[in-house]
This record gives sequence, C-alpha cells and structure tokens, in this order.
Amino acid sequence: MSKKSPNVIFKSKYCLALNCVDNKNNSLSYKEDRLKDVDDMVDYFSNAKKKVVGMFEYYMGHTRRENINLVLENGKYATKQDIKKIKTDYKKYIEKSNLWKGIVSFQPEYLTENISIKDLEQKMAKEIMPQFLKYCGFKDVKNMSYVFSIHTNKKHPHIHLAFIEKKPNYLYCDNKVNYRRKGKITVDEQRYLKRLIELSIEREKYYTPLLKKTNEDIDYLKSFFNPNEKNFILKNVDEIFIEEKILKLGELVKEYRSINNQNSNKVKYNSIKNNELGKEIKCLTKDIKKYLLNDESSFLYNKKNDVNDDLDKLNKYFEKLDYENNIDSDILNNSIVNKKEEYIDNYILNSIVNHALYKYNRISFIVKNKNDLDHITIEDLIQEVAYQNSKRENRTDKERRKQVLDNYFKGSNNMLKFPSKYKMEKAIKNINYEMNKATEEFSKLFNYSNEK
Repeated sequence: MSKKSPNVIFKSKYCLALNCVDNKNNSLSYKEDRLKDVDDMVDYFSNAKKKVVGMFEYYMGHTRRENINLVLENGKYATKQDIKKIKTDYKKYIEKSNLWKGIVSFQPEYLTENISIKDLEQKMAKEIMPQFLKYCGFKDVKNMSYVFSIHTNKKHPHIHLAFIEKKPNYLYCDNKVNYRRKGKITVDEQRYLKRLIELSIEREKYYTPLLKKTNEDIDYLKSFFNPNEKNFILKNVDEIFIEEKILKLGELVKEYRSINNQNSNKVKYNSIKNNELGKEIKCLTKDIKKYLLNDESSFLYNKKNDVNDDLDKLNKYFEKLDYENNIDSDILNNSIVNKKEEYIDNYILNSIVNHALYKYNRISFIVKNKNDLDHITIEDLIQEVAYQNSKRENRTDKERRKQVLDNYFKGSNNMLKFPSKYKMEKAIKNINYEMNKATEEFSKLFNYSNEK
C-alpha cells in the first residue's frame, strides 16, 4: 500500500565556519563566494514577490504594506535597516560559526485548512524556532540569530529559514560551551522540527483539546495526593498493613534526614540518595503507590486509568503525525508524553514520602504524650492508628471490635491481612481502656452458660 504524501517536508544544508578545522576548502575565492552567498540568501528570502496575497486576505484588509518578506526573531518584518544589519552581522558570524539553511514545504490544502500565514509566521518566530534550537543543543536562544520567510508563489507553500551562532553557544556533553562543530542536522532533529510545526498548525483543531483533557485529568488525580484537598487519599487509608508501611516509611525518612542533616519543610523524592537506606525508602514508597493505584475497586484506580487513556491518545496522535510524514523508526520522540508521565509520578511519590514523615511525627507525638514513653515502637504507633481509624468512622464499640476482627483476621487475600497476627493481637489488646471495655461487652453476648 502506498503511503500518504507527508503534510510537512524538511530539507536542510549547511556551510561550515570559515575557521572550522573541518573546512578543507582552499579555493582562493572561497571566502569571497561565502560573503556573496550571505547577500544572495537574504535577498532571496526577503523577496516580496515570493509571497502572494490571497483573495480572502485582500478583502479582509490583510494586505502587506511591507516591501520586505523576511521575519525576525521577534515576529516582525525586517526593515531596510534590518536587512543591511543582518548581512553585516552574518558575514562576521560565518568566520567562527556554521551557517544552517533549511526549507520546509507543505501540502497546499494543509495550510489553508488549518492556519493563516500570519499566524504561522508568529508561531515560527516565537515558538517553533526557539524550541527547535534548544533541542539542537544550543544553550541560549538569545545567542542565536535566525530569520525566515514564507513563500507562497508556488504550488507548495514553503518556508526558507537560516540560523547561526552569534557567539559560542553549543552545550557539549562535558558541560562546556563552544561553537557547534557538527554541521549536519540529524534525522532526529529534523523530525522534531516537523513535529513542532505540525503541532502548532493543528493545535486548535486536535492537539489543544487532547492536551486540555489530559491536564484536567492529571490535576484531578493530583488532588487525591494534595493534603489540602478534602479527597486526600493518604488521610483516608483504612487498611492497617498500609498504615504500617506509611509509619515505617516515615520512620526511615526521619532517620535519613537526621543522618544527612536535612531540616527543610519538604522532602524531595528524587533527591534521596541511592544508598542502602535511600533504596529502602524508595522501594517502600513505590510499594505504597502501587497499592493505592492498583486497587481495582477504588475510585482512584479509575482516575489513574483516565490519565493513562489520555496519554495513550496523545501517543497515538504523535504516531499519526509520524505516519503522515513517512517517519518509520523505533525511536520516536515522545518527550511531551514522557514528561507528563514523569511529572504525575514524581508528584505522587513526593506526596507519599512527605505524608509518611508527617504521619510518623504526629502519631509519635500523640502516643508519647498519652503514655509518657521515652521509646516508641512501630506497634505503639499502629495501635494508635487503628484506634483513630475506628474512632473516625463513628462506629459503636461492638462494630469497631467486629470490624477489627473481620478485616485483620479474615481477609480474602494476603494483601488484606495484617502481616503478623501476633503484632495485631498485641495491638488490639493494648488499644486502650475503651476498646478493652468494648471487648468485655462483646464477649458477654456469647456467654450462654451464665445466663442459664
């Protein structure tokens, strides 16, 4: 089956810097030819005859009064003074910097159905080119110069563009900044530019609604891990074995912060070191996260699936763009989706470790003041949590006792059982005077021999 013609085609070429060690051209007229090439390039780009004004633009009063069809970094058309300065500057820059040129071509109906030329010019200047240059490895867009023009006098509308370094601006892997030595724009960089252009063109029609829905679902999912929200999920955990994990995590985080002399208000999950203690903290945090998001009976499980569905739709949209541009590769740039997945994952993990530390400190304070203890064990904390959970639900003494027995000793699977029956028995016996009294009343219901 033949492939569909791509909506966007990008071709590029480059000229190495005059002083580049890789430039082996020894022609006597080479420098003179390069200087003339700058003049010719700018004159060709800016030729107003290359841009045809459509009938719709004419009747809407959008005719251009400018005689120069060249767009600058700020999205404005160049003046005669600008043209003169660009030529002078570029002739100076090519001594040490490569000069990159490119042409982006479109299917005729693709532009007319989706975006105006005026809007495309603004998006190219203020959104697309800056992002593309950053992706190519240039550290500061302010240290780059780029110009472009849209020509519509042919069957296929197209953009001519050029960019160059004003000063050393390419960030190498050793974090040193120098001029970019490599001239060729990689296939991955070309694909990234094409995708940026398509996203900008189709933004209002397809991409923005998808992204808006994704962001709304992510914000709603975040609310379950925001302690300031009423539906904060970690505040409403009822399962004792999860409370035990949370308290244990809080104990580990407190120990970690003490060892590393940390006293900031917030714990950053990603800043936790990968030593033995740090690995234990991360493993336990992920274990709690997995439980919270994998309970199929919970509302949270459905909301997480909504976010996953949104991200899947975004992925399929990007795959559609790649297919329509005849991009066949196992390595696709899904940075937008990946960043959102990473963002929500980090938000949840940060919420868990901070809540665990808060919970541990709070329950420790309550238990210590209630029992005047110098040393507090995890069992003491679990006992207090179990009591607070039952108290929060406003159950009668009999209902509390029955719930404790049913949940902790008759769970349908290991995930619903307390890890150690011995610990749970100890916690129940010591739950406090109120629960002991409730136990006695509960036992009387089954003491038939005394009634006889």
